[in-house]
Amino acid sequence: MEEIEKKILDKIDNMKDEIVKFHQQIVQIPSENPPGKYKEVCKFTEKAFKELGLKTQVKRNNVVGEIGEGDDKSLILYGHLDTVEAFKGWSEDPFGGKIINGKIYGRGSSDDKSSVTAEIFATKALLEAGIKLNGKLILTAVIDEETGGLRGADLLLNKGLLRGDACLLGDAPCNYPFGYCGGTMYITFITYGKQAHGLGYPDLPAPYRSKSSGINAIEKMVKIINFLLKLKEEFLRKETKYAVPKGSTAKVSSVNLAQIDGGNKITTVPNKCLLHCSINTIPEQDIESIKTRILNYVEELKKQDPDLDIIVQIPISLEPQIIDENSDFAIAVKKSTEVVFNQEREFKLFMPSTDAHWFQERGIETILIGASQDDNNVHAEDEFVYIEDLINTTKIFALTALNYLK
Repeated sequence: MEEIEKKILDKIDNMKDEIVKFHQQIVQIPSENPPGKYKEVCKFTEKAFKELGLKTQVKRNNVVGEIGEGDDKSLILYGHLDTVEAFKGWSEDPFGGKIINGKIYGRGSSDDKSSVTAEIFATKALLEAGIKLNGKLILTAVIDEETGGLRGADLLLNKGLLRGDACLLGDAPCNYPFGYCGGTMYITFITYGKQAHGLGYPDLPAPYRSKSSGINAIEKMVKIINFLLKLKEEFLRKETKYAVPKGSTAKVSSVNLAQIDGGNKITTVPNKCLLHCSINTIPEQDIESIKTRILNYVEELKKQDPDLDIIVQIPISLEPQIIDENSDFAIAVKKSTEVVFNQEREFKLFMPSTDAHWFQERGIETILIGASQDDNNVHAEDEFVYIEDLINTTKIFALTALNYLK
């Protein structure tokens, strides 16, 4: 370990109580998505950025802070402010920020306010250590990640309010750097039918139906569901070659039939059915070819069934990404993790969808590492983060900025 690295790590260790207190405070500010009320947490974060002396701007409750000058390398540190709903069943106050046995409890304590806290105190440690960065360090605290990122990271990148050469994204597990990301597609099917009395023999051939018979929108959706389930079975036959964290089972592509809604009464033929799905792929499979297969299947169904009235919507379609392990950024991240964990940690595959894709699609090198563990109850009741993981993430953020921008 170099002397300057030790100095930064010591700074962060000495800040531990301050880091924990700040994290409790940001967890205590509700920012559930939905409903998407972010003004208070946005102001809290903006204030922290300004106290560091960052050049700060806010766009639709997304907070961006920048420090450093010149046209050399620029590094983005990423965290998101929005959380899923608190839901019921907590044994602790979901917005209490209570500390129990080395854990901070609360909605967003792990996913992903831990990253926001880490980037703030990583920057503070660098500044207090007197580090002069050769380039720009950009801090982000965005919204809308939990619903796709269109009003958060994507908006900032589209409007040119966020630019960088590399991005260290903290919305991920701890212990390993993640350089490989799976692909993601969100897809919605809507089938329309004809409402009628349930005794109208819907979807039966002549002579068992008449002009007044209904067309069952749910029954029309069944073929779509069966196709997706067969696709899911097919995915089981191809396992990724990329390493996954110990204990992870995310080695194949998958289809999640996430939400279905249709009909209004047991005696009535439903005239509409809606199905939301998410598809996640390993790096060896591309999203575009899967999308084409689905759309071609739907077109074939239309030819076979003149009564099929269907709409397919694909709001998000993101290809898998693979990092260049020999790039300056990858080397900087790997060196940082080796120092913090006192051993070499290889790059792993992370399958869940995150905002990483918005950066990667624009040519911004993106590596993920955060403060989450499998047992943190992310998106469930009693979410928490280990204080040790929060501190380690802060250290990795700081050392990566040092190594990449020195």
